[in-house]
Amino acid sequence: MDTGKSVRGSKKDIGHMKPLELFKELEKKFREAGIESPRSLLFHLFRDLLEIPENKILLNEEIYISPTESEKLASAVERLLAGEPLDYVIGWKKFLNIYLKVDRRVLIPRPETEELVEKVIKDCHKKCCFFADIGTGSGAIALVIAKTVPDSIVYATDVSKEALELAIENARINGIKNVRFLWGEYLLPIQAMLDKIEVIISNPPYIKSNLISNLEIQVRKYEPLVALDGGSDGMDFYREFLKQLPSGKKVYLEIADYTAESLEELVKQHRKDYHLCIERDMYGFRRYAILTPVALVSR
Repeated sequence: MDTGKSVRGSKKDIGHMKPLELFKELEKKFREAGIESPRSLLFHLFRDLLEIPENKILLNEEIYISPTESEKLASAVERLLAGEPLDYVIGWKKFLNIYLKVDRRVLIPRPETEELVEKVIKDCHKKCCFFADIGTGSGAIALVIAKTVPDSIVYATDVSKEALELAIENARINGIKNVRFLWGEYLLPIQAMLDKIEVIISNPPYIKSNLISNLEIQVRKYEPLVALDGGSDGMDFYREFLKQLPSGKKVYLEIADYTAESLEELVKQHRKDYHLCIERDMYGFRRYAILTPVALVSR
């Protein structure tokens, strides 16, 4: 795909130029390709890929873009035009107080999950020392908790060995040493530690299988299916999780709005030792399922 001579070219083609000219040319290209919010996307791209801040673009200061940077930008533009998510193109994502390397091995962390982690930290950081993050992906949940509660031990599991490799790398990048990474499904990897684990958190796959094809191309084509597909009713993870869940734990789960009633019924029928509270996210959707031992609720 030709991204234009001013982008893919020699040093002479681009050299010293005003960023607003390049910005406007790419904005036009993105609009013609049907990309939503191209200005916002390009501001992120220039800032995070070329280290050109927004004010320098708007003030139209002359800058120098090297041949290497030009090629890097051309490759990024091609990937974005093909539908790849910006975070994969840039290669990292800020998540609360850490920076995460992200690629197609893991789901891109969302703001809703940041909200989930903030709930956990607010409720538990002064009371609990042992946490478990089931389906850790990039390590987002586990690493933020571990950094915010430095005296804690966080066990982080995933069924994907590739995802665990990236999560371990993210722990190293952020200098976080109090996370223990384990491979396996559901609660099986932490069976030996379950007695001491006080809080369990998970952002599992919860999208109905027949809705996957309706997702935005950035999601369905690039993000890992194993982290998205929750089965025919979106409940596969929750059914097995509740079977394996021992009594006495505080549990925080991310859910889809359409699974709220099914989860309430499941807990009512099979886990009378737990009280379930469903909370809404910043957009008003039912997003968080918080399970508290009945013994603690009745105190």
